[in-house]
Amino acid sequence: MYGRKSSGIIRALLFFISLLYGTAVHLRSRAYGWGLLRSRKLPLPVISVGNVTLGGTGKTPATVNVAGILLKHGRKPVVLSRGYGRSDRSAVLVVSDGIAQVLDPVSGGDEPVLIARRHPGVPVVAGADRYRSGTAAIERFRPDVAILDDGFQHIRLKRDLNIVLIDAVDPFGSGRLFPAGILREPLTALKRADIVLITRSDRTENVGQLKEVVGRFTGAPVFTARYSPRDLMDVATGETRPLDFLRGKPVFAFAGIARPDSFISLLGTLGAKVTGTAVYGDHYAYTRSDLAGLIRQAGEHSSSLLATTEKDGVRLKDMAPKGVWAVRIDLEVVESSAWEEAVVRSL
Repeated sequence: MYGRKSSGIIRALLFFISLLYGTAVHLRSRAYGWGLLRSRKLPLPVISVGNVTLGGTGKTPATVNVAGILLKHGRKPVVLSRGYGRSDRSAVLVVSDGIAQVLDPVSGGDEPVLIARRHPGVPVVAGADRYRSGTAAIERFRPDVAILDDGFQHIRLKRDLNIVLIDAVDPFGSGRLFPAGILREPLTALKRADIVLITRSDRTENVGQLKEVVGRFTGAPVFTARYSPRDLMDVATGETRPLDFLRGKPVFAFAGIARPDSFISLLGTLGAKVTGTAVYGDHYAYTRSDLAGLIRQAGEHSSSLLATTEKDGVRLKDMAPKGVWAVRIDLEVVESSAWEEAVVRSL
């Protein structure tokens, strides 16, 4: 999927499966277009934050960013998330009631919990059916706008603003559909976008070319964004320290996200001396045995601390790990004023 070498047989098999997957995606889209399947409308504005690829484009930081804009303008948002990785995927669960966190990452999913911690005053509801979870959220919390976290493909729910994120460093992978590539949908799906946000735009010189490619499929305005490291947070205690705390320190880095290489590279730019690394699958559920192994590896590499992502930190917090620090990152949109205006104008 990510372009690493594999045997010809495996590549052929994945390509064949991707043809079946693509056919299913096409038929589903046409079914909505023909009215065989119908989208439903919630009685409030809906903003979707999503992408056309598998993971790694910054949907959660973007959702946090959009929620912050809405709060700034006096709105009462609720976040509706699928809650990938939670233990009960069928139920509609309140991850946060906007006053205190209700669920842990195992029950509610790591990304909804992270969003809830970033915006304690914003209710977060997890559910596979966003219309159902949105209806429940409206009845309980009386929000005036809903944000769909990872909602671009959830076309069963109508939205007023479709924000599509594209990673500048690896925008479309091989250009093939899952599982032969990382595309969830053909690039023609970009015609549904109202806004395109190119993330990690500071990590490549090809943003202009990428904008040209995007322009072939949609006339939506294109914004650019970068990840802006905020601070370090002790995963166990919540204590925060400035980023220069990392400078010159031997660090053992680990992550269970879609693109761990970007995090490891970030530590280097912050002045850390990365002495060792460990990589896990996206949304990895850490165990105490895993934690003990990481601490042991850090010792073997003479590391003075362990560094991970904020999302990984969410999953580790209940274990109260000592010496594990999470790098908290904000999404910073370069065209900030125009971006804020575009989000608010959709309401």
